[in-house]
Amino acid sequence: MKSEIQILAILGSLAVLLLVIHLIRRRMLREEYALLWFGGGIVLLVLSLWRGLLHTVAGLVGVAYPPSVLLLGVIATGFLVSMHYSVSLSRLDQQNKRLAQELALLRLQVEKAAETPAPAAGE
Repeated sequence: MKSEIQILAILGSLAVLLLVIHLIRRRMLREEYALLWFGGGIVLLVLSLWRGLLHTVAGLVGVAYPPSVLLLGVIATGFLVSMHYSVSLSRLDQQNKRLAQELALLRLQVEKAAETPAPAAGE
């Protein structure tokens, strides 16, 4: 891998890691999601720094141009993060539907209770 590409890959990986740290500190990214981004960033950083490992992984995957493995890593990380978000979104959608149904039932109970006259205190 050419040194220019390696430097660019290292800087890109460090930028991702620093962005994740910044977003966590500003409470814009929760820790559970940050782990996915940290994991992907660290894997890319290690592959960027350690050329031998990059060539080994490229050989195992069957890629002729080792820096393409970095692109594959970015795509895989994006896929995993997107899958995680899809699962979280599905879970939140189900919870939202259940809460809306419970709220509707509670409103109905309150409306029925308001319609029913309260018994007199002396009765």
